[in-house]
Amino acid sequence: SGGITSGVVYPRAVAELARTYRLRSVGGASAGAIAAAAAAAAELGRDSGGFEVLDRMPEALARPGPDGRSTLSTFFQPSATAAPLFRLLGASDGRSGTGLYAALLATLLRGYWLLGLVGALPGVVLVVVSLLGSGPALWAGIVGGLLTLVLGVAIGVLLGVKGTLARVAADGFGLCSGMPGVDSGDAPALTPWLHEQLQDLAGRAPGDPPLTFGDLDAAGITLRMMTTDLASGQPMAMPWSSREYFFSPSEFRGLFPDDVVDWMVGHPPPVEGGPAARFGTRLSRAEADRVGLRAWPAPEDLPVVVATRMSLSFPALISAVPLAAVDYVQPANRQAKDAAAAWHREHPDGTVEEALAAVQAPTFADAWFTDGGLCANLPVHFFDTPLPKRPTFAFNLGPFPPGREKDADQSRNSYLPTGNAAGLQMPWFTMPTQGVGSWATFFMRMFATARGWVDAAQLVLPGYRDRIVTVQHDDSEGGMNLSMPKQVVRDLAERGRLGAVKLTDAFAGEHPGQQPATGWDNHRWVRFRTATAGLSGWLAPFLQNYRDTTSGGTPYDQLAGPGADATLPSYKPGARAREVLNERTGELVARAEGWSGDDTFTDGAPRPRPRLRLVPDDGTAVGLDRAAAADADADADGDAGS
Repeated sequence: SGGITSGVVYPRAVAELARTYRLRSVGGASAGAIAAAAAAAAELGRDSGGFEVLDRMPEALARPGPDGRSTLSTFFQPSATAAPLFRLLGASDGRSGTGLYAALLATLLRGYWLLGLVGALPGVVLVVVSLLGSGPALWAGIVGGLLTLVLGVAIGVLLGVKGTLARVAADGFGLCSGMPGVDSGDAPALTPWLHEQLQDLAGRAPGDPPLTFGDLDAAGITLRMMTTDLASGQPMAMPWSSREYFFSPSEFRGLFPDDVVDWMVGHPPPVEGGPAARFGTRLSRAEADRVGLRAWPAPEDLPVVVATRMSLSFPALISAVPLAAVDYVQPANRQAKDAAAAWHREHPDGTVEEALAAVQAPTFADAWFTDGGLCANLPVHFFDTPLPKRPTFAFNLGPFPPGREKDADQSRNSYLPTGNAAGLQMPWFTMPTQGVGSWATFFMRMFATARGWVDAAQLVLPGYRDRIVTVQHDDSEGGMNLSMPKQVVRDLAERGRLGAVKLTDAFAGEHPGQQPATGWDNHRWVRFRTATAGLSGWLAPFLQNYRDTTSGGTPYDQLAGPGADATLPSYKPGARAREVLNERTGELVARAEGWSGDDTFTDGAPRPRPRLRLVPDDGTAVGLDRAAAADADADADGDAGS
């Protein structure tokens, strides 16, 4: 689960899991993507001490730097343009009420003092002129001048803020890029630090190539992350299988270390497909080269740090990442594609350069990618199968429930349901209705519900809730608290470790790998019951509608089933394939008829009962999942995904 600085929960939690399990599949979103990448890298470097490095990470993050600030707080370094607004975050740390407003006002005045001074000049002039008078006019002029002065300062500051916001938008809608910014000195910035840590965790030496998804895959480790494509309006899992994206090396050098960008430039994906497809790919790449773009690497060649940074693009704080693609919804681009294909058919031996000289090339459009937690902050679904062969654990971050206070015993500051009847209640938020501030709460809860309802629903599902440990924190911990004291960082790290202990106690037991633990056996049985109940619930409407003859179309049993021979409208199988399709459809219908009215799988099934339904594919490059492919042959060796 994501959570900005709350991510300090994860290093020791992962290291604790690694004492019992070998990590096979790891995923995350936002700050959780950093934890997932670090966990995968540490597993790759297990023999060279990767998990020992990970276990020490919270102490390193809490260690004060030359300026007295913790390493964690120095990760977020604003550009010179964004610095005045970024300093508002520091001014708000640990303050509330009047003190908060005074600190914010003082910070704004310091950041935009010149514009405030210019705005104040008319008021100053009016006051000075008024002092030359006497009587009522004197006091009226002074009062009017002071009001003009205050109003002028406010207008000047607001104009400064407006200008900053416009420039920040052009820089990717973030106060920080993740790379070194102003007043940073020797302090590490987020992305270079992350790149260095991943290399170290994986056992790489300085100067070695960047850690890639292919490196992890070759070792049987699957890593996935969520990001959000604002152009297409959808979450996307990385590494993706799509070959439609391009990147600008010049823009990426402002977001990533040079060796990472050099690697990406030097590893374009292979040109695949038939002659027409290969020609179209070469044409697109030639046009991309002309406008300063390069093809996005194949999944196995994508540096892990790039995907991690694309998942961690917390809106407004950390800039979004720009890619480019051809928008074929635009008629001009469709026409250009068709014209290029027609030219190639007429000139099969022609070159790409000749084609670009003869036809209009498609134009590229920006595709901005922002935080993966925007749509899927807890992607526990990444590695699920109907029946699990090894446990998949999830770490969620959440506030303390009403009536609960933080305990000095860190083991009491996390929650894992310990029985089938536990964890059934969804978190409840009581919303205030008094005062103007309640409007802000109302809109924040609307946004939180739209963004997180799927994650919240998963927390109570059978087969989910018993493997999700929620690490709780209060308003002074994690989140946007960029300057947490050293002890707070330590407490959060220990809280995460003890949450992992709860998982291993429940699922591995006292003798890991030697005898099944009660929690693991119960989890597998619950998953079997929910899967079969869902299948039973899916078959009933399938059978009912298969038999229906009132839809106005060709009956289903004439499209597919024993003896079906109606003309198919599309997606037509070959003659032999249709025979097999008809045969298997008949078997499926017979099975559904046998289950009709039988409540064997649904009676007493775990609740709340989930439903089986088709959902869009998240675009993951499924070929990079040796862990899943190996399951068919793997021994029960105590492996786990987390």
